[in-house]
Amino acid sequence: MSLPPASGHRSFSALWQAPSDTETELIEEVPVAISYGDITHGIMMLTPTDLDDFLVGFSLSEGVIKRATDLLDWTLTPTHTPDALPAYVLDATLSARRQAQYRQRQRQMLGATGCGLCGSDSLESAFAPLEPLTPAPVLPRERLSPLRELLSRAQVLGPRVGAIHAAALVDPNGTLIACREDIGRHNALDKLIGHALRREYSLSGHTLVMSSRCSVELVNKAIIAGASTLVNLAAPSTLAVDQARRYNLNLIHLARDNQPRYYSPERPSL
Repeated sequence: MSLPPASGHRSFSALWQAPSDTETELIEEVPVAISYGDITHGIMMLTPTDLDDFLVGFSLSEGVIKRATDLLDWTLTPTHTPDALPAYVLDATLSARRQAQYRQRQRQMLGATGCGLCGSDSLESAFAPLEPLTPAPVLPRERLSPLRELLSRAQVLGPRVGAIHAAALVDPNGTLIACREDIGRHNALDKLIGHALRREYSLSGHTLVMSSRCSVELVNKAIIAGASTLVNLAAPSTLAVDQARRYNLNLIHLARDNQPRYYSPERPSL
């Protein structure tokens, strides 16, 4: 199902702007309540564009689905918060098998997390083993240098509103396949992954390019999606590097001078 399009931005006048100033375009941020069948999964704060792609990518990253066909249908319902702010309810229908597995998992999580914020069960769930990637060749410097400009040109909302993250998918030949944007970097990546999954793209040999710093969550999403390389325009965390090396993800920081810093593998052959 395709969800209604949304602009992702709104016009505002600043309280104390000069008379000559025009209205400012600001990025939208709204709560979206996500449920699978009759089970509420959680509430995400995101920009309400490409929500169908987001649902598919988010569901994969969360381990709810393995392929796009595990999601049979979904509906988006506009609503409001108790303070009358705009919000949405995104309700997905899983295949019977996936719904049963999801229901069982949620029951186990409810019992395992009764201690609150800590506990070995919670840590084991947060750091469950992933499927290692097949090692892929590291991109040479000349292939990396154009990526910053490519990501900038691919954005639709970014030039208008700023304060937004972008994620782009680049094929082995360096050609842009798609770009997705969101106020949250994790959301932008989930939207991009969902776009690829819905079109049955294999991300092996492909590169994900992101405008943000690199946390371990982004590395995990890239590994789960099967991408070979993750390029960020800001530095990674130590845990992100450790995780990338463990699972054979090529992790690269493309600095402002367009000089790449290779973090995984440890000694790239250039």
